[in-house]
Amino acid sequence: MYLRPETAPALERFWQIIREGLIARGAALAKDLPDALEAPESLWSLWESPELILGQSCSLPYRGRLRGKVEYVTTLDHALPGCPAGHYNSVVVTRPGGVPEGVLAYNSRNSQSGWATAREVMAAGRASASGVLSTGAHVASVQAVAEGRADWACIDAQTWAMLQDWEPAAGRLEERFRTAPTPGLPLICAPGQNASEIAAAVEEAVQLLDEEARQTLGVQGAVRLGAAAYLDMPIPEAPAA
Repeated sequence: MYLRPETAPALERFWQIIREGLIARGAALAKDLPDALEAPESLWSLWESPELILGQSCSLPYRGRLRGKVEYVTTLDHALPGCPAGHYNSVVVTRPGGVPEGVLAYNSRNSQSGWATAREVMAAGRASASGVLSTGAHVASVQAVAEGRADWACIDAQTWAMLQDWEPAAGRLEERFRTAPTPGLPLICAPGQNASEIAAAVEEAVQLLDEEARQTLGVQGAVRLGAAAYLDMPIPEAPAA
């Protein structure tokens, strides 16, 4: 879910270590393990595949459409400020001197960090929206606010950290506040896979990954939060068409 040109080599190294760990554990047949990571155009086709060995979903699709269709594996820990292990939050951003009012740019109606969290801060009276703009990606939301096509956005805190390093538009925005932490993006597999062994391979791979790759990915560990940590969360109303 955090794939960018800058993170691709580190993600590939991460996968190779996970793959070796899976083969060593016999958690999946070696012939079924891809040599390289796959990033299909349709995430739903990946998430809902009966052959899914390991994938990463946003928590909102996991507790919604994917409920009962996939198994929880573990959650990567990005050691984000103010967040417990395995949790993340959103950064509310505007142009300099702005306030979170007016047009809200959101990446997807299936996004916990971009849409569900935005609804929560509005319900709490910390922001308001006179309209919404669907952008398709956090980076596109940042660009929309920077260019004046929208007035504010809620950005996944790990994505925001990466965009501050690699996306010029992020430098034209200011952070207003950060939201309450929620469970981070879950790693999932298809029913019938050995989720426990896959989790062990991921957790071991985090420790074996070289420091440069860990810094690039912002990955410091993995925590088994359990499925209930996600499934007990409410599902927000979808944005108006």
